[in-house]
Amino acid sequence: MSSQEQPFKIHQCGKEYLVWNSKDVRSLREKFRIVGTLIGCLPRAPRQNAHLGLPLQLIPEEVTLLLENGVAEVVTEVYNKPSGEDISQYEQQKEESYRQQIELFRDERRNEIRRKLPDIIEGKKNKRNKLLLERRKNGEHIDDAEFDKEIEMDPDSVEIPAIRPEHMLVQIHEVCAHRRKTCITVDWQFPSTREEKLRYKVYKDFWERGHFLTSGSKFGGDFLVYPGDPSRFHSFFIAICKPHDEEMTALDVVTMGRLGTSVKKTVVICFEDKNGQLCYTSLQWTGIS
Repeated sequence: MSSQEQPFKIHQCGKEYLVWNSKDVRSLREKFRIVGTLIGCLPRAPRQNAHLGLPLQLIPEEVTLLLENGVAEVVTEVYNKPSGEDISQYEQQKEESYRQQIELFRDERRNEIRRKLPDIIEGKKNKRNKLLLERRKNGEHIDDAEFDKEIEMDPDSVEIPAIRPEHMLVQIHEVCAHRRKTCITVDWQFPSTREEKLRYKVYKDFWERGHFLTSGSKFGGDFLVYPGDPSRFHSFFIAICKPHDEEMTALDVVTMGRLGTSVKKTVVICFEDKNGQLCYTSLQWTGIS
């Protein structure tokens, strides 16, 4: 793997490892088969989770692989105390963000009124006719032309109240507003335990064979293994890492076999032999009772 002039910046945020730059996310996937997981909401659709955006969250195995190949560095950011000028600049940016959100809100409301204008007018007509009928029953003389004016509607002239700041979305800056920060390179310690070393060895072996890998925690395993990009292919294997001397009951084996069958994947048990060589055993449920 060839290195690049500027290594990818992987930001340590607590126990998470995030990539914020969209170009880096694309390069990681296209050049290095690093998929990760998008965990951020989209600016224009923040209350849905069917489609997510930046940042990209990486698992420790992905980070270690990139570090070993010299194409990334893990950093943590330390921010200095902002000055009065920094705070003033931030407040101005916040007020400008509020102003833009108010204009966006009003434009969207007017567009919504335009789309629903026939239904709105029809509702006004029904309400008017009901009122006319009641007043005529009471013997009042009604001028229809006067009521016709009330159902006319110009979306551009509709008064739309502004949303209050406490109801607006908070814009989180990719870069700190006052830009006074120090990036410190993190001393990377993964893998350190026996289990972590096995997991990374398995991850790296599958990756070197040309596979794409993602976390398999949702499927009861360590990794999901794909023959190509996960956006185009379903995973073939659920990789489960087990030390060679760890005991497994018959129930454990049956459980793993049925797990793979229920999601139409092959369970691969990954372990090292006594000589430290990786070994793989696949499980498939035959359905014979």
